[in-house]
Amino acid sequence: MFKIAKKFAISLGVLPVATMLIATPASSAEITGLFNTGVDRSGSVLSQGSVDPNYSILETGTSPETIFLRPVHGNYVPNDSDSAWIWQDSDGSPNGIQRTFRTTFDLSGFDPSTASISGSWTADNYGRDILINGISTGQITSRGNEAFKVLTDFSIDSGFVSGLNTLDFVVDDAGGVAGFRVDNISGTAEESDPKSVPEPTSVVALLTVGGLAAGLKRRKA
Repeated sequence: MFKIAKKFAISLGVLPVATMLIATPASSAEITGLFNTGVDRSGSVLSQGSVDPNYSILETGTSPETIFLRPVHGNYVPNDSDSAWIWQDSDGSPNGIQRTFRTTFDLSGFDPSTASISGSWTADNYGRDILINGISTGQITSRGNEAFKVLTDFSIDSGFVSGLNTLDFVVDDAGGVAGFRVDNISGTAEESDPKSVPEPTSVVALLTVGGLAAGLKRRKA
């Protein structure tokens, strides 16, 4: 039926209209490869001392470990079933230093200009910045040097690139034990090459346009 309608449209000079009618708009999809801290690649929380496979520490070139919240960490936002605290070592050391935690994700097949990411983060003591592909977003944690008591929301809607992207969290510790945490992270982007799929109503619309065009030709005659 579609082939007949197409031939009819060509004879009446209305194929451009028909093509417009059957175009499928781009749709947003979830960005995969975004993980909270302290979880494995299936999203399950790791145990104390486990290596976090989704983050790395730029200053050391190593993977961080998860932190078990002993009583000494009583003021921290507690670990839950979605995320956990991490640091270079699972006892919260070394301290009095700055660390940058990096995670990566792939936007191949997506339009990077439509990407956005959101989530929440916290640190002991300060969350200094979040960088997307090395570009500062100027976002910091709240509560000053007691940031570890709450989760601070963040959002990023620019700075993305095609292919592999890096997301860096810069954290300062003022002494004692140290820690860093990301929770509720997720993102979406539009597919860069959406497929055009004929819709059931397209043929009907095509025939309707064709009928109108035929009527106009008869009227002119």
